[in-house]
Amino acid sequence: MGYPKKPVTLIVAYAPGGAVDNIARTVAQYIEPYLGQRVVVQNKPGAGGEIGYRSLALAASDGYTIGIITSPPILMLEKLRQGSDINVADFVPLVGLQKDPVVLAVNANSPYQSLDELLAAAKASQNPLNVAGDGPNSNNQLQLVVAEKLLGVEFNFVPFNGSAPSITALLGNQVEVAVPSASSVTRFVRRGDIRVLAVFAPDRYAYLPDAPTILEASGIAVPDIGAAVRGVVMPKGMLPQRRQVLADAFAKLVIDEAFIAHADQVQLPLYFMDADEFRQYLADTDVLLDEYVRLLIDEPET
Repeated sequence: MGYPKKPVTLIVAYAPGGAVDNIARTVAQYIEPYLGQRVVVQNKPGAGGEIGYRSLALAASDGYTIGIITSPPILMLEKLRQGSDINVADFVPLVGLQKDPVVLAVNANSPYQSLDELLAAAKASQNPLNVAGDGPNSNNQLQLVVAEKLLGVEFNFVPFNGSAPSITALLGNQVEVAVPSASSVTRFVRRGDIRVLAVFAPDRYAYLPDAPTILEASGIAVPDIGAAVRGVVMPKGMLPQRRQVLADAFAKLVIDEAFIAHADQVQLPLYFMDADEFRQYLADTDVLLDEYVRLLIDEPET
């Protein structure tokens, strides 16, 4: 019997119940027929993903440990956290699975019915409006500061430990605006508690079809630099034959009708990239971050 002879561990660098954990467990549920062994999700949260990513980078490259990374957060660790030894070059991409954009949202009871109304109020106010989001120095905050620059407006970012707490703050009227991920806010929009004024994406989000893109709402193309792109990687040094077994299994998984239907039922935003496409996406995002990440650390433009 060849590889794999035992279950494969899938490391998730975040806590159970979050967006990364959800896609990991969906993968684990459906990939076994194509891999020939179970995939066991192992959560290693902490330090903004750094603990889990380090564990994955240091894992044996024998094919029995793989993991999910999220861009741009993993790239931002390298650029913003002094002393961090996390480097995306330590991983070999297998497949891209998701692209989850950031949205600009208000409470359903908010007086702001459109992005134009919100921007007009923000520009007229003597005190910046409060915007909740995962942070600090998160992909959500990055998306906001890039939008501020291009839209010519200033907000006061209020960091929370994840999209869920920031949504709670918005629902409780502790802040006027929030910038959560699209997937985390969808159910609140559908039940009428939250209104999305803009989606930071080139196309409308499938599960929020009535929410305009930022270009539709403002007339300005704001890059979706904060979109959370999640994919599966492995440590460097794996034998090519084992890497091919994993690649073949994921290639079959992403066209599995039951997998796609389940993801659609639970509103997981799938966005498939093969290994080369995922590698190129990470490289392109890394270059873009060099242009925008200085906005988070208040470095003046030169």
